[in-house]
Amino acid sequence: MPVRTVPLAAAPVAVLILAFTGALAALAGGFWDDSWHTERGRDTFFVAPHIAIYAGITLVGASLAAWTLRAWRRGGVAAAASHPPLRLAALGVVLTLASALIDNAWHQAFGRDAVIWSPPHMLGIAGTMALAVALLAELVDRRQRWAPAAAALAGGAVVAAAAFTTVEYDTDVPQFATVWFLPALSAAAAVGLGLVRAASGRRWAATEAAAIHFGFMLLVSAFLATQGFALPALPLLVGAAIVLDVATRRSWPAPVTAVPFVLALVAAHLPVRNLLTEGVRFEATDLLLGAPLGWVAVTLVLAAAGLRLPAVRVRPVALTLAVTALLLVPAVPDRALGHDPGQGPDAGALAVALVADGPTISATVDLRGGRCDELAPLHVTARRGGMEVRGPLVVRGCRATGTLRVRERGRWFVYVELRRRAGPVEAWLPIVVDGTPRRVADARRFAYVPQREEGASAKVAGGVALYAVMVGLVGLCFREVRRVTATRAA
Repeated sequence: MPVRTVPLAAAPVAVLILAFTGALAALAGGFWDDSWHTERGRDTFFVAPHIAIYAGITLVGASLAAWTLRAWRRGGVAAAASHPPLRLAALGVVLTLASALIDNAWHQAFGRDAVIWSPPHMLGIAGTMALAVALLAELVDRRQRWAPAAAALAGGAVVAAAAFTTVEYDTDVPQFATVWFLPALSAAAAVGLGLVRAASGRRWAATEAAAIHFGFMLLVSAFLATQGFALPALPLLVGAAIVLDVATRRSWPAPVTAVPFVLALVAAHLPVRNLLTEGVRFEATDLLLGAPLGWVAVTLVLAAAGLRLPAVRVRPVALTLAVTALLLVPAVPDRALGHDPGQGPDAGALAVALVADGPTISATVDLRGGRCDELAPLHVTARRGGMEVRGPLVVRGCRATGTLRVRERGRWFVYVELRRRAGPVEAWLPIVVDGTPRRVADARRFAYVPQREEGASAKVAGGVALYAVMVGLVGLCFREVRRVTATRAA
């Protein structure tokens, strides 16, 4: 098989090691950050997960600067500017760093937007994935003895970055209805595995990447366990990866490949999620509506990755996408109904306790300490993706209590809503409802003034623009892997 000559702008080993280290630290920090805010809520910027994320990104930026400087010194500006993996890596790092600044401005302009699918968050995920794709493209045809192992590691990083889009379902913090889980999972798996499969000439490239991703999540879970956090669900993508590797070798068209690909995801996730864990579960409607939309997403993604898509089927696929989307519109909430980590003006602290006994959640708020006359109880509300249960808070002396019956097992976020003269005040705690009696309490739980969402038109326009940039960046990733394939075949 012909191989490429190593160009003047090729990344040295030290740069690759630094880039890998930084990217994996940022990805692991993302899971740590998700767990931190789920359990502890609001905190300062300088918490450990944030340091891990931005230290990782800084390390990647430093390695990129070293890579650029070396290419410049060896071949001049033209060598650095004309090396496609270096260009893609630079763009990925710049957009990842920019997404953090955009995210901060987004919250200031539109209030708290905690969902992972918010436009700034998705831009950051796409930027991280673009960096991993650039490293993969840099490595897949290198001739050094260590290059195949490094390329496999880069493939695992590509899959890990793409799969992060379902982190809220994987950590039992669903912000939206579960009907969206399977389509999101299918699309994310197809993007990550499809990029790896298209870039690499290795026989089991996608399967290797899925296995490396699984190993990475085992390490992340082990670390989170040492910190006392709940563990994310392990990724079950190996079956779909095997389907993709086999289908590619046999030249199946994308619509055909998408069928066993989605079925492999269902076969792996349905028994585990519904029978063995207390997290997000699949209902019949989730499969009946989610599987067709997942098939459409996988078909389009694999076609973009370079698998054959007969031209005659493009229009039916687009029509199926439009019809399925219309059918699912009623299931889409106008806002995320998961939880809000309390980003609002500080309102002091409250003593909050929750008790879960079967499907019943009891909440108690201690209003002592000068607050009996300041705060009037309103409601207690439990939220979980797409669902909201509300009941009154009843005052008994300096305590306010409320009881709710929830309809589903899993982690619920329970809010106590009160009012003072200046306006409403909230505090919240998470609690897992799984049939086992549980109690959680915080004697000084932060309280905040909930913010109203404003600037809806500007938010929609800004979101469309950021999503367009994200889609464009993913498109560049696909173009890069197609370039690698064409170069190898030349």
